[in-house]
Amino acid sequence: MFKRVSIDIGNSLMKVGFFKDNELEKVSVFEDSVKLIQALIDYSCEWIGLANVGHLDATLLNHLKEQFKVLEINSSTIFPFDIQYGTPNTLGVDRIAAVAAAREIFPKKTCLVIDIGTCVTYDLITKDNVYLGGGISPGIHLRLKAMNTFTANLPLIEEVDFEQDLVGNSTYSCMMSGAVNGLLAEIEGTIQQYQRKFDGIVTLFCGGMANTFESKLNSSIFADRNLVLKGIDSILRLHVQTN
Repeated sequence: MFKRVSIDIGNSLMKVGFFKDNELEKVSVFEDSVKLIQALIDYSCEWIGLANVGHLDATLLNHLKEQFKVLEINSSTIFPFDIQYGTPNTLGVDRIAAVAAAREIFPKKTCLVIDIGTCVTYDLITKDNVYLGGGISPGIHLRLKAMNTFTANLPLIEEVDFEQDLVGNSTYSCMMSGAVNGLLAEIEGTIQQYQRKFDGIVTLFCGGMANTFESKLNSSIFADRNLVLKGIDSILRLHVQTN
């Protein structure tokens, strides 16, 4: 099958997956649009699947559409499942893409997809192929920043140490313990609630911290940092095959 590229545009970076046939060949991260376009040309890209949850420059989008075939994923795109979400136009396309990948990996299972990034998102697709929604909560850095912003004396911590003891013995270690262990407890507890509600559910992790958190949780979890890119490609293949 032709060469395809998935582009996940976040708030500051563009994460790009290069696909040939059904295999993800490599992943690159770009800040510069000129370097991105040159990489696409060098790869002889034929189709692009684009998911934008950040600030996509209009000039870049025009350049991409002028030089390549582009599927810009949004709420009106054809998806391989039914979406029962009250406000589909506000639903992040990265969340939908991750669910699309989970559905392809586990097509007959109810899946809970947890994306650990700036925010932590929980997304559920049933074994009957229905996306129901999920939840959103603050990620590690948002929790640390909130403690600094909304108090008079707590410092701003930017470097996360995941190896802090449960019992902190300084302001720094107490904040780290609260942020890290609090989020771990939230995720573990949320997984358990979903497991009680949905029999045979499969949990998948994605996002930059997926592997870090997977190793610290007791639950059996499938972790793939590139789940969103793979989901964008899954949606792109569906679109290409139906046109």
